[in-house]
Amino acid sequence: MAINNVADLFVATLEQAGVKRIYGIVGDSLNALTEALRRRGTIEWIHVRHEEVAASRRPAKPR
Repeated sequence: MAINNVADLFVATLEQAGVKRIYGIVGDSLNALTEALRRRGTIEWIHVRHEEVAASRRPAKPR
């Protein structure tokens, strides 16, 4: 898939690193990133209500 902006490049870099899922909070500052994730469909976005939840979820999830 073509790299059209920084968000696409960021997602491509995460894909190359083997990232399968991202925990986070959607907001205006992340619209380009969430759109790039949606278009590519290779990394799962998991919405959480608070950033502390996102930080604590990763160690609990098996690789």
